[in-house]
Amino acid sequence: MARNRNRDVGIDQGINRIVEGTLVEGSIRSEGSIRIDGHFVGDIHTTARLVIGAQGRVEGNVDCQDCESQGVVTGNLRVVGLLTLKASSAVSGEIRYGRMAVEAGARIEGVCKLDDVSVEAKTPDPAVKNLDHAGQALQQSA
Repeated sequence: MARNRNRDVGIDQGINRIVEGTLVEGSIRSEGSIRIDGHFVGDIHTTARLVIGAQGRVEGNVDCQDCESQGVVTGNLRVVGLLTLKASSAVSGEIRYGRMAVEAGARIEGVCKLDDVSVEAKTPDPAVKNLDHAGQALQQSA
């Protein structure tokens, strides 16, 4: 009995993969998810998810939507959504994240910064202090 396989893989289904035992140097720009089980040297930019396996190693700057790491990242890491660092993971460099989950045993050497746009939106604008409840400008006296 033959299986019917759909050979058309869309961006949301495709996973770019670097397998264990492979060294790749350069840069990656992708709208699809990426899984690294080998060694990658260079910058990664994806609007989707990045997974770094237990044997995976990334040397360079990473910019992605979500990231789950069991491996090693040496360089700056910017994750718009959720960053998950498993117990076997190690990161050396600046980390910027929207949300972060860290298992006991994960190693971080560097600075972690919350990169939350909603926090900036909640910061009051100094000019707003000069408005009344109806939104009318208040008169200032000297």
